[in-house]
Amino acid sequence: MRSQSRPIRRPLSRPVSRRSVQGLLAGAVLVPLAGCDLRPDATSPTPPPPTADERLVDATAAAIRTARDVAARVPEGRALVGVHEAHLTALGAPSASASPSAPAAPAPADLRATEGGLESTLTDAATRASDGALARLLASMAASVAQHLAALPNPKASR
Repeated sequence: MRSQSRPIRRPLSRPVSRRSVQGLLAGAVLVPLAGCDLRPDATSPTPPPPTADERLVDATAAAIRTARDVAARVPEGRALVGVHEAHLTALGAPSASASPSAPAAPAPADLRATEGGLESTLTDAATRASDGALARLLASMAASVAQHLAALPNPKASR
């Protein structure tokens, strides 16, 4: 019959003191925090320059805001205001409200011209975007504006 051997347990030569345990715990907490600074740096790092896509989004958002402001002043363009607001939200651009002292209402032909220009701007932006998701979003916006533009009354066709 084989005898099973057990590992021999030897008692510690001396027990671990309470102070040793507390010192180890304090060290475990304080060592990782040693590199932290409670005061912010006196000089904050400068933000990185905007990327080409960020500049593209800013320029596109400005064009959308302009078209929205024109659409808000033309009765036929009221439906476009919500579309332009949704586009600004999708781009993550702030949607500053139209100025309360808006100039005289533009003619419907001005609305068509503004929306046509916005469609061109969005199409161009979609081709210049580096990010694929941004390019698809801008192309979708261009298609939306084109559809709304087609639905606007055409003063030349009624003559």
